[in-house]
Amino acid sequence: MRRLSRLLLLACLVPALGACTVSHRAAQPEAGGPALPTAQVVPAATARNMTLGQDMQLEVTLNGRPVPPGHLTWTSSDPGVVTISAGGLARAGGAGQASVRATQTGSGHVLADFRVRVTAPPPPTPQRLDALTRQVLELTNAARARGQTCGRSAYPPAPPLESEARLGAAAQAHAADMAARNYFNHISPDGRAPKDRINAAGYSWRAIAENIAAGQADAQEVVSGWLSSEGHCRNLMNAEYRELGIGLAQNAVGKRYWVQNFGTR
Repeated sequence: MRRLSRLLLLACLVPALGACTVSHRAAQPEAGGPALPTAQVVPAATARNMTLGQDMQLEVTLNGRPVPPGHLTWTSSDPGVVTISAGGLARAGGAGQASVRATQTGSGHVLADFRVRVTAPPPPTPQRLDALTRQVLELTNAARARGQTCGRSAYPPAPPLESEARLGAAAQAHAADMAARNYFNHISPDGRAPKDRINAAGYSWRAIAENIAAGQADAQEVVSGWLSSEGHCRNLMNAEYRELGIGLAQNAVGKRYWVQNFGTR
């Protein structure tokens, strides 16, 4: 009799549909607040290092408190390297160096200069894949290339994912642990979450997500199952993710456990 496949979604912190997704995103400061005094501190020159595609919230403090965005005007010396929003959110768009300046709105008084250096992250170290895990990667990228509808949301074609060894190590460790200890969950019995496993593998990330499945016989079945589940499909089609690690393990009675770890550095 054909084994019944199971898929599991993890709600992150609060009950919600969706597979587990974690990201480093700094909140923008709230608008409003008291007017700035006319006497200002000496302009600060501060270095910041960023990688391509990274967002970073820049702040200017006065007397130990952040200056409200409405009192600041932000400019970038080279928008091709880094762009800056009205609220001080910097985005790295190209390798190089640029200066981001914060001036007092109205007076033009310079409050801060941020020297920003943008570098490209090193290329991924490919994961060593066997026939089944390689097929998972190929089927995943084929689905991304076609575009998909996840639930009621249509996703356009997305760039292919590259295999990544550290994500693969985290995915394989979790698949093997589920098989050995006979459980099925994003959270291991000792409380380790996806971010804990990925951090332990040495992957420096800006955004990550995880898909898991158990009982599927082959790569075609597991990828089709993920695509038919809205939360897993969203992870698989998210163009923000550029790298993928794949785990596959089998327990004593032949049941297979599958893991996908998505990441962006």
